[in-house]
Amino acid sequence: MGFQQGLSGLNAASKSLDVIGNNVANANTVGFKQSRAEFADIYANSLSAISNTQVGIGVQTVNVAQSFFQGNVTTTQNPLDLAISGPGFFQVNSAESGDGVSAYTRNGQFKLNKDGYFENNGYFLTGYQLDSFGNEIGAEGPLNIANLAQGVAKATTNIDWSFNLDADATRTPAIAYAAGGGYDVPDVTVRGSYSYTNTSKFYDNFGSPHEVTVFFVKRNAATNTWDVYRQLDGGTVTNADGTAAPANPPYQITFDSLGQLNSPTPPTFQIGVAEGVTLANPITIDLSKTTQYAGEFAVTGLNNDGYPLGSLASVNVGGDGLVSARFSNGYVQNVGHIKLYNFVNPQGLRPVGDNRWVYTDSAGAKTVGSPDSAGLGALQSGALEDSNVDTTQELVNMIVAQRYYQANAQTIKTQDSVLQTLLNLR
Repeated sequence: MGFQQGLSGLNAASKSLDVIGNNVANANTVGFKQSRAEFADIYANSLSAISNTQVGIGVQTVNVAQSFFQGNVTTTQNPLDLAISGPGFFQVNSAESGDGVSAYTRNGQFKLNKDGYFENNGYFLTGYQLDSFGNEIGAEGPLNIANLAQGVAKATTNIDWSFNLDADATRTPAIAYAAGGGYDVPDVTVRGSYSYTNTSKFYDNFGSPHEVTVFFVKRNAATNTWDVYRQLDGGTVTNADGTAAPANPPYQITFDSLGQLNSPTPPTFQIGVAEGVTLANPITIDLSKTTQYAGEFAVTGLNNDGYPLGSLASVNVGGDGLVSARFSNGYVQNVGHIKLYNFVNPQGLRPVGDNRWVYTDSAGAKTVGSPDSAGLGALQSGALEDSNVDTTQELVNMIVAQRYYQANAQTIKTQDSVLQTLLNLR
C-alpha cells in the first residue's frame, strides 16, 4: 500500500465535495443546472508483459459534467420573466450593438433597460425585429423597443363598412328629383330626407380623429336601388364618391332579387387627399358586404385600420416567442420574435458564470427555431425555471463524499502505521 492512492482519493473526495457544495449554494439560482464530478482510475504505464497482479495507483477527476434536465417552473407577476419548458436556450449578447460575445442561458429574468433592450445581468436578449406587418427585418440581434416610447398612430387607409338596408322601405318622402334633372341631397336637419345614416371615425396622418357620415336614400319603393351620400366632419353633404350634389347624379348601389349587392363592382368609394383632411393616401370605404333584407336598418360590420396616438402601456411575450407591445389606444403590435437554440451535446457548452454558457466545438451542431417547434421547448411568459438541484439528494451525496474522504484518510493513516512499525524494528 502506498500513500499515492490515498492522496488521490482525498483529492477526488475534495473535488466531489466542491461540486456538491456548488450545487447546494445554487439551489435557488434561476436556471442553474446541477453538476457532478466524474472519476477514473489510474494505472502506471508498464513496458513489461501484462500482469494479473498489477495494482492501480489511485483515482483522478476526469470531468465535471452539468445535467441539463428540466427544473421546476414557477409563475411570477412579471410579464418579462421567461421560462423554457423543454430543451433550448436563450441567446444573449454582451453588446447592445450585437457585436459582442454571444452566450446562452436558461435564466429568463429579463427587464427593459433605459435604452429599450431586454437585459439580463449585463447581457442582451437577441431575436428579430418585426415591421408593422409582422415580418422579420434585418439580421438577428439584441431586441429593442425604444422607438415605441413616443407611442404610435396610424392613418386610416381602409374602412370596411357593411349594412343591412330594409328591403321593405318605401321611398324617402322628403327628397325628390329636382326640376331640370338635378338631384336634391339629404338635409341633416330633416330626418325624412334620408332613409338611414351612420357615422364612423377615421384618423389622419397625425392620428387626429375625423368623422365620415353616410346617408342612404331610397328614391323608388319599387326598385332595389339606393343613393349614397357622405359628409366629412359635419361639412357639406356630397355624393358618396365626393362629387358635388345635386349637380351630379348620386352614387348608387343596387341589389339583386336575393338581397345581394350586384353593382357597382367593386362597391367602394374614396375619401381623397385634398378634402381638408391631412392624408398621405386616399381612404377606401368598402360597402361590399352590405345586404338588402327585410328588417331593421343595421350596421352589420365595421372595421377601421387606423388608430389615434397611443402611448406604450405594456410589453408581453407569447408562447410562440412573439414580443407584443400594447398601447393606451388599445392597439397591439408584434415588435419582435425570440428564437430558441439547442445543441447536439449541451454538455459541450462551457460555463462562464452568471448562468451563461458559451459555444465550443464539443457542443456540436446548433439548432435554432421558434419556441415549441423543431424539438425546442415551449416558452412561458410570467414564469421562471428554478434550479434543478435536488437539495435532499445533494445532502445524501455530501454524507457519502464525507465518508469517502474519511476512508481515504484512513488508508494514509494505516500506511503511516506500517512504516512506523518498520522503523521500530531492531
